[in-house]
Amino acid sequence: MRQIDYDFIFTDAERDALREVLLEIATNPYGDFESYIADVSRLRSDQRLGSRFTDFCEMSMLRDFSKAPLVVIGNAPIDLDLPRFGSADPVHEKYRLKKTFVAEGFLAAYGVLTGTEIIGHLSVNEGDFFHDIYPKESMFDSQSQKTLGTLKFHRDFANHFVSPDFVNTLTLRDTPTNEVYSTFTVTVHALDELSDGDREILAQPRFHTPFDDVSTRQGDVLGNRRAQNHAVINTDEGARVFEDRTRGLDEEAQAVLDRFVAALHSRKQMRVSRPGDSVTFSNRDVIHGREVNAIHDLDGLKQRWLMKTHNVYTRKAFEEFFLGDRYGVVNG
Repeated sequence: MRQIDYDFIFTDAERDALREVLLEIATNPYGDFESYIADVSRLRSDQRLGSRFTDFCEMSMLRDFSKAPLVVIGNAPIDLDLPRFGSADPVHEKYRLKKTFVAEGFLAAYGVLTGTEIIGHLSVNEGDFFHDIYPKESMFDSQSQKTLGTLKFHRDFANHFVSPDFVNTLTLRDTPTNEVYSTFTVTVHALDELSDGDREILAQPRFHTPFDDVSTRQGDVLGNRRAQNHAVINTDEGARVFEDRTRGLDEEAQAVLDRFVAALHSRKQMRVSRPGDSVTFSNRDVIHGREVNAIHDLDGLKQRWLMKTHNVYTRKAFEEFFLGDRYGVVNG
């Protein structure tokens, strides 16, 4: 497997200065998100953000995401006090126990500095804009960010009616004694392994992916919506696939899909998460997952913690899907 290098690494002084700036924000990102983002946005003029980082964020958005869709940042500021949660209801324990919001502030600042906006989904942490990759007992065996095991190759919200443009993650607590790897494949790299005929079939609506485990296990948030048949590769929407959930609607389509998934594995890159590592990527141009190859510290794995946001170029593009009383939160 290919290792992914850093694109930007904070110095300790830069990290500590940015942490102090983020700690000065008094609003609560879970209680008043819009005010919180407004407060973070006002930091643009604060020199303590560091011109090196702000310049990097602006330049990173000029890249061709189809060819270079991953942005990896090291030594980013995170909270110094990271409470530990149980597995039964970690989200509500976070509301009660987490007293500082440095991680949230970093992800918010990254969104502001890259000109992207955070959205939420009602099916994920009840619509939180900042949510956790943190195991939850009732979903240990699911194919979601709350699983304790391997999460197969997928695009976030692969067949959802609102799929984010970018996925931004920040590692808060890792499990160094376990063999847990974040995996990524750039879509065009996998497509290079296939024939023109295979790529043509993948571009046809001959595939089906059911809605994700989180959405379907959260009651009736999807209403009467049903997952639609789709192409795996679409020029406008990028790659749409979830390994072992996406199915070809005929034998030929399934055979091509199997070859595409094999190509995803053959061209995958990996990272071992470390606290302060931020990995962000274009959701349309990267298929990602997590491999749990060996568990030596089960209790530690249950408290592995990454924070995550889903970002779009503009929330206005999705207004018709938002809850009436919660702008930016998708009703589903």
